[in-house]
Amino acid sequence: MKRRAGAVALTLLLALGQAASAQTTDELYASGVKARQQQHFDEAADLFRRVLAQKPDNTDALVQLGFVELGRNDLVAARESFAKTLALAPAYADAKFGLAEIEFRSGNLDAALGLVEPLAQEHPDNGDFAQLLANLRKAQVAKKQAATARPVKPSPAKAFHPSKPRPDPVAALLEKGRKLRNAGRFGEAEQVYRSALKRAPLNTDVLVALGLVAGFQQKFEEAGRFFDAALRIRSSLLDARLGKVRLALWQGDVALARTRIDSVLADAPGNSEALVLEGRIAMLEGDHVRAARAYRQVLAREPRNGEALVGLGDISRAEGDDDAARQAYRQALAIEPNSQDIAQRLAVPPPRKWRFDIGSEVSALTAGQGNWTDSVVGLSYRLTPSTTVSGKTRLATRFGQTDLQVEGRLDHAFSSRFSAYALVAATPSADFLARYSVGTGASWQAVSRTNGVGPLFLNVDARYDDFADTRVTTISPWIQGYVFDGRLGLSARWVHARDDADTRADGYVLRADVVVTPRLSLFAGYADAPEISDGSLVPTRSVFGGAAYDLTDDLTLRASFAHERRRAFDRNTFGLGLTARF
Repeated sequence: MKRRAGAVALTLLLALGQAASAQTTDELYASGVKARQQQHFDEAADLFRRVLAQKPDNTDALVQLGFVELGRNDLVAARESFAKTLALAPAYADAKFGLAEIEFRSGNLDAALGLVEPLAQEHPDNGDFAQLLANLRKAQVAKKQAATARPVKPSPAKAFHPSKPRPDPVAALLEKGRKLRNAGRFGEAEQVYRSALKRAPLNTDVLVALGLVAGFQQKFEEAGRFFDAALRIRSSLLDARLGKVRLALWQGDVALARTRIDSVLADAPGNSEALVLEGRIAMLEGDHVRAARAYRQVLAREPRNGEALVGLGDISRAEGDDDAARQAYRQALAIEPNSQDIAQRLAVPPPRKWRFDIGSEVSALTAGQGNWTDSVVGLSYRLTPSTTVSGKTRLATRFGQTDLQVEGRLDHAFSSRFSAYALVAATPSADFLARYSVGTGASWQAVSRTNGVGPLFLNVDARYDDFADTRVTTISPWIQGYVFDGRLGLSARWVHARDDADTRADGYVLRADVVVTPRLSLFAGYADAPEISDGSLVPTRSVFGGAAYDLTDDLTLRASFAHERRRAFDRNTFGLGLTARF
């Protein structure tokens, strides 16, 4: 009797070596904002300079850096940042506000009033502008009263020496919060900002800062409420609108981010930060042409904009041109030599386009049935960042017979959320394996990660196997989700099989994957699913588990074990495999 064991353990073994990662340039800016919120001003300044190394003319980053320098009480450096901003974007209100703060702290009340009065008139709903204007007028009145009360001929000992106005306590809290945020101490920054909000509930800078720090802590609903509160005070507030764009990106809602950035660009088409976000969103949409156009538009105005240069580098890297990517990163690093983000990009080794897999399983059968073996050798090549071709050979033995199967497969990612594959396999002179097989499948990211939960994938696999005396169709939809920031993955698969005699069988497979350390991951599961044996669909139950360990960044060792129960015998399977990338 010819028998064919199912491939549950083998499928799980091969799936263990797969992983995915993503990275966006938003992280650098977000880290800077975070450090600023936590009042880690030195770190924040370094991070924003890295942003500027990537995008030298990023006016929003310049403004952020200006407020960081205010937090460090370096008025000269702060003035330079705000002045650069206004040279690039003369109408940038927050930069004018920053200069007004500098003049106020320096005791130049008339100069500060000359800056903030037009701002308060143009933006009557902005609580920050109104508050600074009120403080300046109070200081001006106090100065006049002091001058009026001064004796005509005061003695030197009693001469009046006007003191510099005390800094606004809300501004001081903002700077303290920025330092904490920039140092990554988000919880502490949030408490500082909440203290500032009690003093100035209509201060839009405080509300936006709270929105950002909440977002960095993945409190997305709360972040949205803060941004919305700022927009209720000033509906056109650019910082809050851009915060809403970032919020959509943090939540993985690219469609919403697109809607919001289009609205921002309709009102501020030349804003560098908005254009950079436009580039990031276009990249997530897979539209590299549009992304490049946005980055080049920034560079046309700001040739030393490091963030736009990094964006172009990311596009080149995504398109498989690592040399062009490194050239763009080096240009950005020359602008911002202290940027760790750019240095990390340059430190990434050239992409590994080849992958080699080898693995073998030995199954010990009870009831005197002897042993089975399955050995697989596979080689894949990434034609483009979104397309991979691969080939595999499988050598299997069953009850003294040996089959050699050859398989070819094509994988393609149509977007960052949807991918599919197709395969064909053939077994010349088949004894127990299928004479030929065709298969296909798809994966869709239905939900992005939010508050440490997700992403969630909906998947389906389908396969048709032609055996010597039967034909079997298998359809297997399954769901896969992650929790605890991706450290725990859970999946549930339904297996439905049907042969040409209309015999049907259903089952399921449950699996959990745990990331123990950056290099070590474990998996375990339970299956109650049909197997194909001599043209029959045989019910089986199995428990399985295994581990994968990255010996190096390019070399992964895998091991697995499965215990399977069926009517005729039990089966214990031990597997060992190795994956090399080059």
